Amino acid sequence: MELTRDERPVVRRAITAYLEAKRPHKGQFIGPTADQILEELMPTPVRWAELAAFVIGTAEGSFSR
Repeated sequence: MELTRDERPVVRRAITAYLEAKRPHKGQFIGPTADQILEELMPTPVRWAELAAFVIGTAEGSFSR
């Protein structure tokens, strides 16, 4: 997937947040979620879905870079 220069650091942070949220926690997870981080870009709904799929796929290991 082609990411713009502005999207790259935000997507990296979203991947990190996604992985952190999946780890076991004592109590409720209170950190920023991947979708909250992606909203910083204010993408169109279609682009948001593409970015979200990329974040999940990368974090789960189903996307190759």
